[in-house]
Amino acid sequence: MIFNSYEFIVFFTLVFILYWFVLDKTSKTQNSLLLIASLVFFGWTDWRFLIVLIFNILFNYFLAKKIYKENKEKIKIRILWIGIIINVGVLGYYKYFNFFYENFVDVFHVFGSDLTFSPLQIIIPLGISFFTFQTLGYILDVFYEEVEPYSDILLFSTYVTFFPKILSGPIERAQKFIPQIVNKRTFNYNMAVDGLRQILWGVFAKMVIAENCAEIVNPIFNNYQNESGNTLLIGASFYAIQLYADFSGYSNMAIGVSKLFGIDLMRNFATPFFSTNISDFWRKWHMSLTTWMMDYIFTPLSFTLRRFKKLGLIFSIILTFLIVGLWHGANWTFVVFGALHGIYFIPLVLTGSMNKSSIVAKDRFLPSLVEIIKMASLFYLITLTSIFFRSKQVSDAIEYIQIIFSKSLFSYPVAFINANVFSVIFLIFIYFTIEWFHRTKSHDFEISNKPVYVRWTLYIGLFVFLILFGKSSDTFIYFQF
Repeated sequence: MIFNSYEFIVFFTLVFILYWFVLDKTSKTQNSLLLIASLVFFGWTDWRFLIVLIFNILFNYFLAKKIYKENKEKIKIRILWIGIIINVGVLGYYKYFNFFYENFVDVFHVFGSDLTFSPLQIIIPLGISFFTFQTLGYILDVFYEEVEPYSDILLFSTYVTFFPKILSGPIERAQKFIPQIVNKRTFNYNMAVDGLRQILWGVFAKMVIAENCAEIVNPIFNNYQNESGNTLLIGASFYAIQLYADFSGYSNMAIGVSKLFGIDLMRNFATPFFSTNISDFWRKWHMSLTTWMMDYIFTPLSFTLRRFKKLGLIFSIILTFLIVGLWHGANWTFVVFGALHGIYFIPLVLTGSMNKSSIVAKDRFLPSLVEIIKMASLFYLITLTSIFFRSKQVSDAIEYIQIIFSKSLFSYPVAFINANVFSVIFLIFIYFTIEWFHRTKSHDFEISNKPVYVRWTLYIGLFVFLILFGKSSDTFIYFQF
């Protein structure tokens, strides 16, 4: 069940009516409804996924309480490690077992072993990376005394399963989410309207931008060996935009739907393509994952290696991004993707500019020439790296990039240029223009302070684009993670 489907509209409408007009008497009834609805939503594809989810909830609920009650530091650390090993172990089994098993067999083949690889038929529960990281963060926060464990299992279960975020995030902190559902929610008109705006913007990004880009991208990547270098570069550029529009579109829909229930989720994207360096890009791209990785991986690791100064910092960054890459999937392409992003930080570390960030064209209508060059350079660096993200094998990505930088890069892409491509470029221009004017706002379509006629012109305009150019899709790219 995806946000831009008819079945979700029916599901959401029913839950919304029950939430605000039938079961709105107490926080307990509201949370009970959200929990039941979330379990139905999560188990819609395959009810067996619920077994993993319910285990995750119960295990981490009781483990956190055990950590908090334990007074002996050594025992507390052991309990924490049990929690980490079991959480990561469950995630590893479902998501990475076949990957590591296959590579284990390949290593033995080098030494002449006749061991064969027969992959297990493992069905990966949707959203397992997201809800596992949420609960891992929770027990770590309890261990570090950032939060006390919640005694109300209904609150905790609602936090873990809340349906707008369970499949593809954002990865929420318990101490931010749970206080919002402790008391009974009352309908907030302004919050609901803002949520509808984000949903509209997310649907536009997914169905108009991402899906139209996909129609250009898929044939190019599927037939890349027979395409020219410039066609491949253009295809990779469209893919970078598709990936962003697809995932940020989902995030905006998730946040918007959540606002309709009176709950505010953290922002997950903040116009990352208007960044001028890789550090600023990752502050604005998949922000909930970046924050999680910085807090629980990078910060303790860099603190441990602080005596090695810049070398320790570089090692911490690269290792963190290797984990970021592997988090995305069980494939060496994701490992390379993460490693490259980590390597891109090295010049910033050496020059001491890693933490420097500024809003592009602050208090100005247009960016300077220097800012344009930096943004364009970063975009194409991200674009080339995203080829690994899209490819099935590392060798495919390398060959794709080799063709880009062949002599055919300077030929004219005759077969590629057509009316459809120009219409998609026009749509992308509209998309990023609106983002540009809202780069300092709380989200990309925050237009509450604009005059009524401007707001309704934008609403109608987006609806027209959806009718004329919108395309249906049965999944989101990040569902596979």
